[in-house]
Amino acid sequence: MRFPRWKSICVHLFLSLIFLMMGLRAGLAQDLFQGLSGLVEFNYVYSESRMKDGMGKTTKTNTSTYNPRLTLNIDTKIFPNLRLHAGGIGELIRADFETGGMDTRGTITRVRPYIDLTLETPLYTMGLGYVMREERSKTGSSPSLTLVNEEYSALLGWRADGLPSLEARWKRQTLYDSQRTSRDVGEDTLNLVSKYRHNGLEFYYNGLYSRTLDDLNDLEQKQLYHSARGVYGGSFWDDRIAVNTTYDLTHQEIKTLSEGKGFVTIPVSAFAGLSRTDDALPPTPILLDQNPALVDGNLIGSAGIDLLSDLPLIKRQMGLDLLNPVEVNQLRVWVDREISAETTRLFLWDVLVSEDNLNWTHWAGPVTASFVPFENRFEIDFPAITPPKRYVKVVTNPLLRSPILPQNLFVTEIQAFRRQSAADTEERTVRTSHLYNFDLKARILKDPMLSYDLSYFFNKVLPDGQRRYNLSNGFSASHRFSPSLSGTARIAREDGEEKEEKRTAYVYHLAMMADPLRTLRHSLVLSGREEEIGKKPNNLRSLFLYNTAQLYEGIDLNLNGGFNFSEKEKGENVKNRVINFGAQIVPHRSLILGLYFSDTESKQKRNEISTALGSNRRVDLSVNYNPLRTVTFFALLQIVTEQGKERQLLQNYSFNWSPFPDGALQFNLLYNETLRSEDRSKERNLTPSMRWKITKRSYLDLAYQTVRSENKTTRTHSRIFSSNLKIFF
Repeated sequence: MRFPRWKSICVHLFLSLIFLMMGLRAGLAQDLFQGLSGLVEFNYVYSESRMKDGMGKTTKTNTSTYNPRLTLNIDTKIFPNLRLHAGGIGELIRADFETGGMDTRGTITRVRPYIDLTLETPLYTMGLGYVMREERSKTGSSPSLTLVNEEYSALLGWRADGLPSLEARWKRQTLYDSQRTSRDVGEDTLNLVSKYRHNGLEFYYNGLYSRTLDDLNDLEQKQLYHSARGVYGGSFWDDRIAVNTTYDLTHQEIKTLSEGKGFVTIPVSAFAGLSRTDDALPPTPILLDQNPALVDGNLIGSAGIDLLSDLPLIKRQMGLDLLNPVEVNQLRVWVDREISAETTRLFLWDVLVSEDNLNWTHWAGPVTASFVPFENRFEIDFPAITPPKRYVKVVTNPLLRSPILPQNLFVTEIQAFRRQSAADTEERTVRTSHLYNFDLKARILKDPMLSYDLSYFFNKVLPDGQRRYNLSNGFSASHRFSPSLSGTARIAREDGEEKEEKRTAYVYHLAMMADPLRTLRHSLVLSGREEEIGKKPNNLRSLFLYNTAQLYEGIDLNLNGGFNFSEKEKGENVKNRVINFGAQIVPHRSLILGLYFSDTESKQKRNEISTALGSNRRVDLSVNYNPLRTVTFFALLQIVTEQGKERQLLQNYSFNWSPFPDGALQFNLLYNETLRSEDRSKERNLTPSMRWKITKRSYLDLAYQTVRSENKTTRTHSRIFSSNLKIFF
């Protein structure tokens, strides 16, 4: 993918056009300075560690890293409707690594200039842009490696009142090394989006054409993607009847031309994104919540999942509802910033699959992921899921926050892919999906509230012929019997087809809520699904009681518990028992006491023989004491008992002192100690730090961290000094 002459001509013409327009307007230099902002950073980290293994061998390691960084940004209007957004980021990372008497030096140089010119009026929008990311790395006496990612873009948009809006985007992206010996990939994409709304009607179209060339592997891939959506919603007869209907049509066509070298990555469309912060693992059932931000195509905005955390460290679970299962063997998880290779290796990922987003099975892991330069994403590879499952998720433990890590690391997107050898890829693959939804709600009575609902769902995928539909008829009711007692109920019949098998289900939900006092609330919930798929039972039933109470001001309790019952085959039943108790006691405004208890147990019964599938019991005790505004004490004791494993004990103690929090010179002293029985580890961390607010636009951070850790095989003593100077202008 070589376009040196074309690239040079485009860049020179683009920059010449900008400078010509700048020269045509008097006083532009002043406007540019007014729109100029930036940041100068100087970062330095020195660390030394001494590790002693079980054989008595001691290994010493010293590392020093120097990282200056400059950020410039210009955001100004050249003309009333013409905006210039340009700038660049440049940084140098120089690291010296010494261990075992061997000294290794490495440097990384990163440059990222960008320019974006946008002409915007009420009727139309036009834009041109260019971004270049270059990273040059060299380690020791090895040859240097330079990776370059260039991106040219153009935008044309048109919007008129009462007519469909149009937006066309063109982008050319190339990724190569300076010698074009290890990477030489280019991609052209053309994207067309149109939207139209009128009196409850909404139409949406998204068309995408992309062409990818891998010159080193003689591989060419063309993709044509069409997505159309129609929506109607309205209410009638004084809002007694509400109707909503949607129809989605997607068509994807991929052509691959290759000489049999390299690999092809085929994207797999997801129906919904799922996530939850929870430690539950199989056999404990867990239902992930829908998270639309995980599949909205926005690779920058946070989806609300932070991979960094304070104690306790609760697992991050995120996944996809594929609706029409196909084989996948790679998941990509985007985050909002770049991280180092050392940080990447600290994350371990487990892959789990499910047919119902409730009962999960471990598929692969724990595995490490690779982190792709310029893209800010993890790539998690695993064996292909066969037979395909509708739901797939990854589970990882967050990292504990520390001075050498960023403040947050938010997940922005997750996507599934099928990666395979080019030699095994069909020359042409086509996939078309039809998805139709219809919902009708009619109010029969207002008090007590009684309503009827009708919904229909249809999905068909070609050419493999996957087909499913669901027709639901139901009645819902709610009523407040007294000021302190109310209830809701719903019953419905569902008829459908899934995996070429007929499905019939009766669904019910009954809830009673009691509020005898303002500080006391009870809820009893009975729900279930009596279902047959292909004349085989697939029944789910649950009964749960939820209680919350404020005994006194500063004493809050909650107690929840219940049972889940499932029946998959005749004579095969699974019962899950769940109990959760929590308490927060605030005897004084400076003291918070916390208690959390959970107990889960799963049993399977087949042919009158009962088998324990697993049990998990967890207790958390915490104390948070703030005798002064500047002083904090925290203690956590966690006990986990799991069937078939030794009891796990976690103890954490921390102390934080921040005198003079409002002054120009701020000090902080942090002590943290953690003990884990799982690997018989102990870690002590003492970190004094200082921030000097030099001016309103500059400050200096200094920190010295001492870490002593030991487990049953090694002992480590580390000392880390870090400094960070930031100057804004």
